Amino acid sequence: MEKWFSSTTAYLSGDFLDFRGADLSRLDLAGAYLANSHLVGARFEGADLGDANLTNAELQGADFSCADLTKAEMVGCSAGEARFRAARLFSVQLDDAVLVGADLSYAILNSAKLYKTDLRGANLEFASLRWCTIGGTSMPAVLSGARIFGCQFEGAKGAVVGPVFVDEATSRSLGGGELEAWLSAQGAENVQVVG
Repeated sequence: MEKWFSSTTAYLSGDFLDFRGADLSRLDLAGAYLANSHLVGARFEGADLGDANLTNAELQGADFSCADLTKAEMVGCSAGEARFRAARLFSVQLDDAVLVGADLSYAILNSAKLYKTDLRGANLEFASLRWCTIGGTSMPAVLSGARIFGCQFEGAKGAVVGPVFVDEATSRSLGGGELEAWLSAQGAENVQVVG
């Protein structure tokens, strides 16, 4: 695969491609069209997927650690148990996606859209979620150390583990009842803080 990508000027394009278990690490896949593709267990570590279209793709167990997914379109994708550790997901569109049990620790999700995204059991420890839209669905279980300044949480529900940073300078950390009250004031009236 690496030889093919380095020898062509064309970008990867096609619906319903089957790359289950493929190793696409560190490849330049910027702008790739992978909508509806089967990428279960594929490895994209350190790959450039900026502006890629992964709408409705099957990404269960895929590894996007340290990948660049800036402005990627991932609406409706199924990425349960996927790894996005330290990935750049700036302005990514993840509406209606399934991220149950996904590892998003240390990821940069600033300005991401996660409306109606299923985040049950997701790990967002130390992630940056500034100016995100997270609502209309279940919240993640772990937000410890995350930065959530400027987020919209309307309709969010579920349970979270804090504490989290709620100000732009990351100097104000809230946990327990204080975090629960703060989330409620931001529109997440049905979120319980469990740690």
